Amino acid sequence: MGIVLSSNIDLQGGLPLDSRYGPYSSTTVANNSIVTANRFVGLTVGIVTGTTTYNGLQLTEAVDGIQDYWYFSGITDADLVLKEGGSGDSGTSGSSGSSGTSGSSGSSGTSGSSGTSGSSGSSGTSGSSGSSGTSGTSGSSGSSGTSGSSGSSGTSGSSGSSGTSGSSGTSGSSGSSGTSGSSGSSGTSGTSGSSGSSGTSGSSGSSGTSGSSGTSGSSGSSGTSGSSGTSGFLDLDGDTVNGVITYDGDGTGTVESNLTFDGITNNLLISGDSVQYGNIYQQSVNTTITTNGNHNLISLPTTGGSSYEFTYYVNEQSTSGFRTGKILSAISKNGSNNVFTDYSTIDGTFNTNDIVFSTLISGSNIILRATTTNSTIWDVKVRTEILF
Repeated sequence: MGIVLSSNIDLQGGLPLDSRYGPYSSTTVANNSIVTANRFVGLTVGIVTGTTTYNGLQLTEAVDGIQDYWYFSGITDADLVLKEGGSGDSGTSGSSGSSGTSGSSGSSGTSGSSGTSGSSGSSGTSGSSGSSGTSGTSGSSGSSGTSGSSGSSGTSGSSGSSGTSGSSGTSGSSGSSGTSGSSGSSGTSGTSGSSGSSGTSGSSGSSGTSGSSGTSGSSGSSGTSGSSGTSGFLDLDGDTVNGVITYDGDGTGTVESNLTFDGITNNLLISGDSVQYGNIYQQSVNTTITTNGNHNLISLPTTGGSSYEFTYYVNEQSTSGFRTGKILSAISKNGSNNVFTDYSTIDGTFNTNDIVFSTLISGSNIILRATTTNSTIWDVKVRTEILF
């Protein structure tokens, strides 16, 4: 139910009364800002597209002006269309016909009944004009007839000069009362036809300005079909939060689950082995060894390599013996030979002598090898750096 006010509202600020009016920079922004529950058919919003100037929240200048949009036939996003006005209903100005009320003065035309004496005018040799006298009978109809049409009969008044023979014409003097004009069947009274000027009261028809309500212009809403253009975006496979998108080369993309970027913490997270190229090449391994023998953990190309650094950590699961160390390996310029040294910490908790590391050349690759001599289970982590 509406709020009843006994006076108008005096706004003291430079903002619209209804905050939903905006203005907004586009219909998309307007639809995103006004939830469906706060919309109704006929709700109007303002859209500005050119250069604008604000004083705080107050819009003080819009170079290209502002346009009104409204929810024309529903409250969905597509129903928000340009509001176009038209003067079409100004035809209602026909109400100016009410000015015919001035015809009420024609009631005095009833005195035109004396006009019937004009029939004696027919005795005039100018009787031909008398036929116009018959129009005098229309004078009786002049009640309607303030319409100056009877005035036209006044032209016959000129013939009324013969009418002077009609002494009865003097009775037309009573017609003078018909200055309201329809009565003057006698030509002289025809001057009363000027009373027809009262018809100017038709100017009241200006009230027809109310026709500004013409809403028919809204039909332009069909333009919303352009939304189909959104198909230009990549089709994506995957839904990992913060997942980095990679291009698949076939017009589609993948949201990577093992490569994420958190814009809040600015952390880039990589799950799995990583490789980094530049002046330094890096690779990491995290594995478990469950059998005795030789285990090749990493194989890297020797082309261009001069120094390899393998940092390792081992933990024996049953005894919890652990240590960390670093294998330094140097490769000859032709890539056919290598030398290495193992620098490590002392053992923690229990002896870890049953696992040793070495490097060897195999073809054009250098291999980091772990050799185990018992049946226990080893957790092994390795990070590699290559100096080119």
